[in-house]
Amino acid sequence: MEKDTREIRKTFSFQVNEANKLFSPSNWELPKKTKFVKGLQLTSDFPNKLYYRGTQKIEIGGDELFPEGFDSKILVSSISVAPRDRFFDLGEVLPGDLSVKVRYQDTNHERANLGNGYQVTLALLIEEEV
Repeated sequence: MEKDTREIRKTFSFQVNEANKLFSPSNWELPKKTKFVKGLQLTSDFPNKLYYRGTQKIEIGGDELFPEGFDSKILVSSISVAPRDRFFDLGEVLPGDLSVKVRYQDTNHERANLGNGYQVTLALLIEEEV
């Protein structure tokens, strides 16, 4: 029996290069064949900066999944966790208008200086039609 869907991963990234600033990347969109979003993960080239400095609001398809001020540390996973298990389980979030919106707030923290900045990546685990 042939499957009518397949699992894919879609990533979106932005650069944080100013302290204590709100970042709202625009024009992020799910693939047109998305049936639902199963999970998400936040990563960074400097995980300690993301862990200590970041909070965000995340909307998928017009649905607010994580409210303003939600701590990044809750969505970050250690490298000791198996890659498949690093995704925060969302169940089956419908794609709605296909939009992906993030409002990320960087805030100074004594354990993680901004330095030369850092990149934040949102990875989505998606089920799409084939």
